[in-house]
Formats: sequence, C-alpha cells, structure tokens
Amino acid sequence: MTLPFGITSEDLQAFAANSLDDLFHSSALEQTTSSWPELLDPPSGQVDREDLSVTSGSHSLYFLDRFTSNTGLVSSFECGTQSQREHVASTLELEALHTMHADMPDQSVSSGFSLDTVPPLLDNLSDASTENCLPVNWLSDPLSLKTHEILLLIEEVVTIKPRNSAVTLDWSAALKNACLQFFSPRNLRKFLGMYWAIWHPNVNFVHRPTFDAISAKPALLAAMALMGACVSPDMPDNEDARTWLNCVEEIVFIDDDFNSDLSNSSSGSLAAHRRKIQILQAAYVVCLYQTWEGTDCSKSRIRRYRFATLVSTARDIGIATATHLNYAELARHEFEWKEYAAREELIRVFIWIFLLDTAFVIFNNLPPRLVIKEMRMHMASPEACFQAATADQCHNQIQLHLPASSYYWSISFRGAFESLSKSSLPPVMCQALADLGHLNLFALASGIHSQIFQYRSSVSTWQNLTPVRNTLSNWRSAWQLFSSTCFFGISPHVTVDDHHLVPETMWKRIGFSQFCHEYWLLANLMAERLIMIGNLQGSGSAALGEGPLDPILNKYDQTSMRQVNDLIMGFQTFQI
Repeated sequence: MTLPFGITSEDLQAFAANSLDDLFHSSALEQTTSSWPELLDPPSGQVDREDLSVTSGSHSLYFLDRFTSNTGLVSSFECGTQSQREHVASTLELEALHTMHADMPDQSVSSGFSLDTVPPLLDNLSDASTENCLPVNWLSDPLSLKTHEILLLIEEVVTIKPRNSAVTLDWSAALKNACLQFFSPRNLRKFLGMYWAIWHPNVNFVHRPTFDAISAKPALLAAMALMGACVSPDMPDNEDARTWLNCVEEIVFIDDDFNSDLSNSSSGSLAAHRRKIQILQAAYVVCLYQTWEGTDCSKSRIRRYRFATLVSTARDIGIATATHLNYAELARHEFEWKEYAAREELIRVFIWIFLLDTAFVIFNNLPPRLVIKEMRMHMASPEACFQAATADQCHNQIQLHLPASSYYWSISFRGAFESLSKSSLPPVMCQALADLGHLNLFALASGIHSQIFQYRSSVSTWQNLTPVRNTLSNWRSAWQLFSSTCFFGISPHVTVDDHHLVPETMWKRIGFSQFCHEYWLLANLMAERLIMIGNLQGSGSAALGEGPLDPILNKYDQTSMRQVNDLIMGFQTFQI
C-alpha cells in the first residue's frame, strides 16, 4: 500500500516500531499481562502540573484526571486557552460592530418585516423595554425571525408545563424581555461564533460549511447558542445561559421531528431529512450542556431519561441507515455535496451518541444502552473531507484520501471492532484502522470500556479476558501507526497547526479525542486489575450479601465522577 510522498506502510510500521519506543515500550499484551505501555508525558507548558496529573513513571492519565476532577465544559474539555477564548470574543464583538454599522435596507422595506407582522414581540412590553429588545435595524436582520421562533417555543414550555416539568419559570413581560435579549440576532451570532471556535472541535457533528442559521431548526439554534454562551469567556454570558437550560431542553424533547423516523420515507435522500438530523444534534447538545453545566438533578434526568430517549430515537431512525455511497466512484457532476453532508452528520451523531453512552459507562458506572453489534454503520470520514469549504474541494479530498479501493467504504463500526478482537491483526487491516483517525479510534477505544463493563458485571470468572486483551493490543498497534503518519504530517485528520491558531481556524482543530490513548490506557489498567482480582479470588463463593458489588467501582449510576477519579489516582501505585 503506497502512501503520499512515496512512503509505504512498511516504512511507517518500521518507524512506529523504532522511533515511537518512547510512546509505547511494552511488549504485546497477549504475551504478558504484566507489561505496561508507556505514554508520552504532555508537552512542557501544555498542562498545569498543579492539577495533580496522574503519572506513574511514564504512565500518564493527565487529561482523564482533570476530566474527572473538574466540573463545567471549559474546565473538562479542550476549549482553548483563556486568551484564545478572549480573542474569539473580541473578534466576534468587532464583527458585530461592523455588522451594526454596515449599510442595511431601510426598515420600512425590510424583507416584509414590520412591527405589525411580529405583534407577540411587543405585547406587554413598555416603550423602554421595547427599545432595549429591538435596536436599530433589528427588524431588518434575517435572524430576527429565529429570535421570534425561539421566543414562541420558550413561551409555550413556560406557560404550558407538562407534569413533572423541569421548567420552573413563570411567564412575564420581564422574562419575555430577557428571552429577547439573550436570543437576539446579535447574541445568536456571538454565541454561534463561540460554539464553532471554542466548542465544535470537541463534538464535531455539525457540518459547518453547509450550516445555515436562517434555515436551521430554531431548537438546534437555541441549543447551539446556549452551548456557546456556556463556554464564553464572559461570566455574564455563562450566568444568563443557566436561565434557559431547562427551557431549551423541554423544547427539544417535545419537538415533532424528535418523535419521527426516516423508515417510512419514500425518498432515499438524507439531505431531504436534514431537520430530523438537526433535532438529534439539538438533543445531544442538550444532554451535554446539562451533564456538565446543569444541576445534579438535571444531570440525573439527562442520564436516566433524556439520553435513553435519544438512544431510542436513534434506533427508530435506524443506525444501519448511517452509511455513505462510494463517492470516489462518482464523477464531480454526480457528487451531491449536501447529501454527503447529511449522511456524514448522521454517522457522526450516532458515533457521538455511542461515545456519550460509553462516557456514562466509564465515569458514572452506568450499564451501556448501546451494543457494538448494532453499530452497523460507516465510520466518520476524514476531517479534510468534512471541513472542505466547497463541493469541489470536498469531492477532491474524497478522491485523494478515500479512493474507490479504500477499505473505508467496506468497514463498518461493528466490523472494525470485531477485527480488533481477533487474535492477530493483518498489517493491511492495521493500516486501514489507523487511517480512520482520531474520532473513530476514540470511539473504538471507548467501546472497549463497554466490553470490560460486561466482564465486570458477570458472575463468572474474570480470568478469560482474551477478547479484551486482543482488542487492547490491536488498538494500540493501530494507534501507533496512526501516530506515525501524523508525525510525518500527511494525515487528513489534522488540518490546522495548533500552535498557530486564529479565531477563524480554531473550529478546525482536534478536540479532546486527541486523548483517546488515555481511554485505552484506562481500559488496559482495568483489564489488568480484573485479572489480578480473578487470580486472588480463585473459585471461592460469597455468602448472601457478601462480596463486592463491582470488582473495580463500588457504586452504579453515580452523578459524581469522584470514584473514577479515585481509581485513576490509585493507579499511580497499582502494580501487578
């Protein structure tokens, strides 16, 4: 298999074996269960050592330690530095000032908008409050219609509360005024800008090049705006966002599109059903901001009820529908960019649903709701394809990185994971898995945790972990090979230089999926602990009510991640 610049897969494997010894020093896991992979320490200055990063020799779980010991989106995920976020905020402010002073159509002839066409915006508002909510040129702004739509949706869930509603607000003129201000066209642009630059790399399932705020579902727009406000460097934005977290949650989960599927459609085009995909994205964003920014009650509600509904909706749509055509076989005039975008969005939202499911398994000790065997869908395509700015560029990137003969077109998520569980991984398959990139390797590494959970929950012995050990070993080989290609600078999965980021390109960077090797290491440590416990326990049986609830974590469905952080810290001294 020949790679760009004349580099062959054999060259990369040799490089991985020789030059990456400082990344992975251990021998194959199937040869000895006492071997420990060595991971690179974080680059100097990248991690605050006062965070008590977990390091035992060269075994590093510094990201997962931070992730499980902090709360909030910015503290937990890769949201850029404080200075980068402030730079984004100042850039967006300058853009807003430029828009405000730009020549705009006269209000009297502005796209059919007039005060008479939007009476709900003015009801019960004093002249003063109306002036605050409707600044000059507000009605000329095409996003004012989205503001109005969001307002009506919020008014509905506030005034007509279903039983056990999480919405506790009462509708009033003051609340309407606050809603208009928070979701004003100017703020929508500001918060969407923050969503893209600060948040999007962490959960990259919205196709920015074809995303249109004017035509997007208001529920998705509201959820994205809230996420942007939550990661804003301005504290008032964070505080104001909390007012609307539960309202937007209610809006999303009662949406008609959320309770429908694609199976009865006569059209084979997913682009025609973009709004159904958008409500899935909105529901996912809600699950994220409530899990990391909401109250403990909100976190539990999301984990126990809302996410279960999201998984059920994904199944109703059909996980197996998330597949691509082989676009590499299509000429440019046959390639439909919006169809590619819709299919890729659906693939990615299903992958991220799976990743949130495994996050609940890892960090909250909650049984998985999804199983590997039902993930009969394509993997995510490379970032170079997903980030391409035009249809021509996208088609060119697909032809370059995913030729018709590529294994990508025939590999499903389930198939990739089953390949990892085999006793040996052929070099050509190892290369194919390495070519999948950060996001897909992250999903596969996270899937190992669901596999381990099943063993932990089993009443049988934990000693027969051969499939898990195979998966761990083979994943490591694929990650090594992928890391070597990134070192050579030929990866289609990394499109910007993290050391020279500007607000306009921050959305293209790699988010926290870059730390997927830590998820692998944590799974490896858990597997070795299971083996050790199995060896110590032997065949003895426990009396009624005796014995540990779980061999690794003591409590199920925990909102706090404290027990996982204790486990990670404990691995500093854990030796077999």
